[in-house]
Parts: sequence; structure tokens; C-alpha cells
Amino acid sequence: MMGNDNRRHSIMQMHLHRYAFHSLRALLILVVNLLWALPTLATTLTTEQAYQKGKILHFQDRFEEAEPYLLQAGESGNASAYYLLANAGNPNRYLMGEKEYKYKKLAADNGHLAAMIGLIMPRSISPKKTYWRNQLLEILKPEIKNNNPLAMQLKNIMPSTGEDVVLSDVKNAAYAGHPRAQYFLARRYENGEGWFLLPGSREKEVAKLYEASARGGYHDAIWYLGYEMIEAGEIDAGVTKIQSLVDKGAAQTLSTYGILLTNINPDPRQTWKQIDKIRGATYLKAVKDSMSAKSKDGLYQDLYRYAKEDLSDEEIKQGDILAEEYLRTHTVYRQDGLDEYEYTVDNLHTALERWGGNAIE
Repeated sequence: MMGNDNRRHSIMQMHLHRYAFHSLRALLILVVNLLWALPTLATTLTTEQAYQKGKILHFQDRFEEAEPYLLQAGESGNASAYYLLANAGNPNRYLMGEKEYKYKKLAADNGHLAAMIGLIMPRSISPKKTYWRNQLLEILKPEIKNNNPLAMQLKNIMPSTGEDVVLSDVKNAAYAGHPRAQYFLARRYENGEGWFLLPGSREKEVAKLYEASARGGYHDAIWYLGYEMIEAGEIDAGVTKIQSLVDKGAAQTLSTYGILLTNINPDPRQTWKQIDKIRGATYLKAVKDSMSAKSKDGLYQDLYRYAKEDLSDEEIKQGDILAEEYLRTHTVYRQDGLDEYEYTVDNLHTALERWGGNAIE
């Protein structure tokens, strides 16, 4: 009997070892097949597909997830991918780190204009600041002579004497048609800076600048106009303006709009005239579900939690369903409409076509 038990035990052990071997072999084959089949690996994407995927993840603050896609795009010659890699995470505002310098230099070597500006900033550790300054000026000067709005804007933010950008530089870019310059010039005029003509004409000029900036696609200007309309009681017109940003999936708009609609930060001085708590919670959830949980130290998570406190269980469920429906057709990420992270030599040559018609007389 003892011998039979030992034999049975030996046979069982043999079968178990054989099963384990075949199971391990099958598992390895499965893993290899899955690795070959995965469509989301960066190496299976074209350069443009990898860049677009990496860009979205970057502006959702999912920097680690974005890196392999941006590396593939950068190594294939996409300068903007290197620029995004340089700005991933929270760079030291006072001194450029080695990784940031590495990728900004790679971006600049591939014609990225904002990267060149970064390399000549006071916080840059580049040993060739003068070289990059001269390189950039050589690129910008002929375009500025052609009244290129982007070239003028880049000249504005390019450090020269260490002084603040003078108003005349902002005006040059704004009146040539650059939307961001138009917005900031309007803000400065609105505050009375640099305006010495009759007050009535100032208001007209400010309105003209805001309209031009919004027409040029700058999100802050579009939001400003929509907000002002709603505050003035023109709710339908204001909502139409803001809806254009909601349709783009602009994270900043969705979160700010959501705060106002849910009234989770009540202010007795506020004159906002539109409250829709379910709709506001919908937008806040869409942002929370899209952005990294670490974004702004968990701010988006907190905002949605605050919004839910004023809703019933049924209302929360309704908002969650609406958020899921929204995310099926929209991608939420941080954006300003001007794609400033893509300012390369090629973009410079097409800037007149893009914004030249937005010039102000």
C-alpha cells in the first residue's frame, strides 16, 4: 500500500510539473502575442499619431504616460514633442534642470522658437545664450519687416535687457493680429495703462481688441466676452460664446464654468446670472475623470466633491450619465486655442495666413 501511495504521489507530482511547464509556456506565448497586438504602443503609431496622443496626455498632466509617445515623435523630428518633454511636471521656476535643458536644446536644434527663447531666459543653464539670441533674431527680423504677428509676439517675450515688455511692443503684435497680444493690450488699456486719449474712445478700443482676440481663437478672450454677456443678463448670447469652448474640451473653461453654474464658491458681490447645478457638476466630473488625479494637488477631485454636496443621489446619477455622454465625444485637456507649444519656424511662415486678417487698423 505504501508503495502504491508513493507511486501515485510521484505521478501526481510529474503531472503537476508538466502542467506548470505547459501553463508557463502558454502564458509566455500569450504575453508575447499581446505585446505584438497592442495598438496603443507608441511604436505602432505614426509620428503624428504619437505626438497627438502624447500631447493630449501631457495636457491632462499625465506626464509619465505621455513620455514614450513624445519621445517617439521627437526622435522622428517633431520639435514640439521635445518641447513638451522639457516642460513636463513642475520645472524649477528659478533654475533650469538638466532634463529640461536637454529637451529644450533638442527642440531648438529642430527649429522650435519657444525653446530658443527658453534657452536665453535668465533661468537657463545653456552656455550658448548669445548664440541662441542671435539665431532667433536672425529668424524673426525679416518676418517682423513683413508685419508677421507671431514674429512680433515672440520678439515681445524674448528677454533683452531684463526689463518688462514695454507697451509699444505689445501694441505692435496686437495691431498686427496676434490674439494673445490683443487680449493683454485690452487688459492694460482697460486698467488705464498707456491710454492718453478720451475715455470714451478707450472703451471702444478695448472692445475692439477683445473681439479681435476672440475671433483669433484665444480662449481667455472668448471666455471673457461670454462671461461679460451673462453678467449683463444676455444669457443666451453668453452661453453660445462659452459653449464653443465647452465643445473643444477646454479644461480651464469647464472647471471655471462648472464652479459658477454650481455656485460652490458663493460671492455676494458676484453678478453671475446663470445657475444650473447638474450641468455644472457634469462639467466638473468630466474634468475630474480626464485630468490626472494629481493635477493642481487634486483640485479637480475636490471641486467635483464639493459640487455633489448640493445634489440629491438622483441628481448625482443624472450628472454622471451626462458626463459619460460628454466624454464619449469630447477630449478634455488644458488648451488656450493658440497652440503656443507648437511655435516652430514652420508655424512662423504660416502665421500671416492664420492671423494676418485679424490685424487692427
